[in-house]
Amino acid sequence: MDKGLFGIQLQKYRELAGYSQEDLAEKVDCSTIFISYIERGQKSPSLKTFIKLVNALNVPADVLLGNEIVNYTSEKLKHMINRLDILPAKERQRILDIMDEAITIELKYYEGQGEK
Repeated sequence: MDKGLFGIQLQKYRELAGYSQEDLAEKVDCSTIFISYIERGQKSPSLKTFIKLVNALNVPADVLLGNEIVNYTSEKLKHMINRLDILPAKERQRILDIMDEAITIELKYYEGQGEK
């Protein structure tokens, strides 16, 4: 596990969920200081705590680790394309616009991380 990358992902998804470090610590039954150490890449959670973090943030484990599984992504995209093809053109375009905006937000977030 890349502690630094994991810490960045943890902070990102904690903030997206609207949790403070205190909120997340309470949800996973650990100290706020420990969450801070993890986010700064100084410590790693136990497997048990990692599972609690994944569940509390409702994020796939591989995404939280910062190593999204390539085959999973490809299969998920194929599944989404098949589902989109069922929709009428107007609704399909609306969904694609939403996805495009979500990707733009993610890219801006990562660009902001590089400025720190």
